[in-house]
Amino acid sequence: MRKYVNNPPEIDGIRVVQDGLDIMKALVTGETVLHWEFGNSMFPILMSGEYCKIRPITNPNEVNIGDPVFCSFQGQYFMVHRCIDKVERDGAMWFKIGTTGNTVYGWTDEVYGIAEPTNIFQEGEPPVEESEKEEK
Repeated sequence: MRKYVNNPPEIDGIRVVQDGLDIMKALVTGETVLHWEFGNSMFPILMSGEYCKIRPITNPNEVNIGDPVFCSFQGQYFMVHRCIDKVERDGAMWFKIGTTGNTVYGWTDEVYGIAEPTNIFQEGEPPVEESEKEEK
């Protein structure tokens, strides 16, 4: 059964974080966070409006092909995208990142966490980031 919430600061004792840079900082320090995903790029793994729990990785080998991951790609912090492939090169693990559909973004060696669905959904409209508020 789905649970619906309205922009809580935490759920079940886990902090809710929407900003990509703040998510990365939390993961780097070992904190597991929740993030409200929207859009259909990760359907059916994650549904639009669903919170996902993002746990930090301590070793790149924890990431498996098919896992939804939080990563940085070409300076952008993607909320969550899927690991399509992985290879070791030059002493580092590299991950091919894309959607559950046919979109492939490319390779990155900056994967910070693995996401999982929660079956907890946000009521209402997607949150507006501070930078989006300034543009309006």
